[in-house]
Formats: sequence, structure tokens, C-alpha cells
Amino acid sequence: MSIHPHQTATARSPGVSGRSAIRKGLVIALAVAGLAGAAVVEGTRSNRWGPSEDVRAAAAKFDGVPATFGDWTSTDAPMSEKVLKVAEAAGHVSRIYKHRKTGAEFAVLLLCGPSGPIGAHTPDVCYAGSGFTMSGEPQKKAVALPDQSPATYWSVRFDKITPPSESLRVCWMWGIGGDWEASSNARFGWRGALYKMYVTRNGPDPTADRDPIHEFLTDFLPEVKKALAPQPAESK
Repeated sequence: MSIHPHQTATARSPGVSGRSAIRKGLVIALAVAGLAGAAVVEGTRSNRWGPSEDVRAAAAKFDGVPATFGDWTSTDAPMSEKVLKVAEAAGHVSRIYKHRKTGAEFAVLLLCGPSGPIGAHTPDVCYAGSGFTMSGEPQKKAVALPDQSPATYWSVRFDKITPPSESLRVCWMWGIGGDWEASSNARFGWRGALYKMYVTRNGPDPTADRDPIHEFLTDFLPEVKKALAPQPAESK
């Protein structure tokens, strides 16, 4: 089964042009489209359709992921329920976060589901299938969190030369309980419920010696951990 990226809905936020909003929607759509393709194979092979109790409980924690925090606000970027079902995503968060002072914007997609389909796919496949070329190899980066817990993610730029040309910085990671890792073997390293996060930014990389996505994740990941971390009753 093939799912075209444009089958998902696009996001629109105040002050963003229609063309820009479409690009942001496409960024999120590409991530889910690739995941869905892998999920069909995984689900057919394992005959696991429908989330388990632990997956449903993990997905329910997305309700605690804040839409606003600090200087950041957001608008929802609705996703197609059909695509999410095929992808075996038991829950998701799809938003465009914007900094109130600088105007910086990032598309964020959080997914939760069984470790097989959620851990199976990486962006190089789904973006390449939509005309993008990966520029260099993914780089593993680390975020210093307030509680000193480790958090790493993959980061790489994708370019599309054919009109309309595009440049995207794409970052992704997998997680359990609010802890995040740029794993090379996410599909087999974990069992049960697994989280996945994509953070993307439109446009070429800044020329200054700074990483806007890294700055956003430094603010965002502690907030996500508050929502996803195991509660005392779960640790018993």
C-alpha cells in the first residue's frame, strides 16, 4: 500500500503564508507517510493490529505535552486519521511551534506506538521518495537537560533542487518515558511502547555559529519529559 504525503492535512497559523503553511504540512506529512509504509509490512508480518494496554497508556500521556511554554506558542497541524491508523500510531502530537519574540518556527511531530513500526523507519527513505536529497550523513547531537539525563538526536539537511526548491533541516529521535536517544537500532533495542519525535525547520541552515533546532529542543525536551516520565505508581 502506498500513501502519498499530500493525503495528510496541512497546518495554517496566523502570519504564515499559504505556501509556507503547505510546506510545513508537507514536512510533517512526509514523516508519517514513510512510517506508514513500514507499518504495513510490520503489521502484516506480525498480525499486530490494535494497540496493547501499555501502548495506549503511553499514548495518553501526550495530553500533557504543552502547546505553550516559556516564550513558545503553537498551532495544531491536523493529521489524517487514516494515515495514523495504518502507521499503527496509537497517539500523536502534530504542531507548529513559534517563538513569540524571534518568530522562529519548527514543525514538531510526536508519535507513540508499538516498537516495531515506530522504530522501523528513518527520514532518508521517505524524504528521498518525495524528491529530496540528503546532504551528508546524519550527525548525532546531544542536548544538556536540567536533570543531567542524556538526550541525543539525529540531524541532517535535505535539499530539493527541482522546482519548487526546498531546504529542510530534519531531526529525529526515539524515546521511552521522556528519555530520548539517537539510536542506530531502535527497532530491536526496545519492546512495548515507543515514542518517536521529528523536529523540522524550513529554509537553509543559518550562517551564524548556532543551531536553532538545538536551541528549541533545549527548551522543549524538559517539558516533554514532564509529560511522558513514569509516575511513582508506574515505577513500582
